Parts: sequence; C-alpha cells; structure tokens
Amino acid sequence: MCAINGALDAPDHLAMAGRLAKLVPGGHTATVPAAARYPNMENPARFSAELTSFLETV
Repeated sequence: MCAINGALDAPDHLAMAGRLAKLVPGGHTATVPAAARYPNMENPARFSAELTSFLETV
C-alpha cells in the first residue's frame, strides 16, 4: 500500500495516510512537493516516479 499525498494537503489528511500506512505491512507514504489534492495531475512526473519506485519493491 502506498499513499501518495501532496505536500499542501490538509494536516489531517496527511496524518490519516500515515496512520493507514503503518497498519499495512510494507505500507509506505510519499509526498509530492507543491501539490495538494491531486498530486497525480499537479505533478504527474513526480507522482509516477513515486508510484513506480513503490511498485518496484512489491
């Protein structure tokens, strides 16, 4: 499980993703700088890099 958040997301959203990642074995969080609710659309290259990096570990 990988939660990819935007650095500009609300603090409660970031905290929730962190808590969820800790509950899942191998869980991981990643943060896309200068993005908010839609990091996949706001910075698709960084989002794809984070997702690819995670998938390579699975």
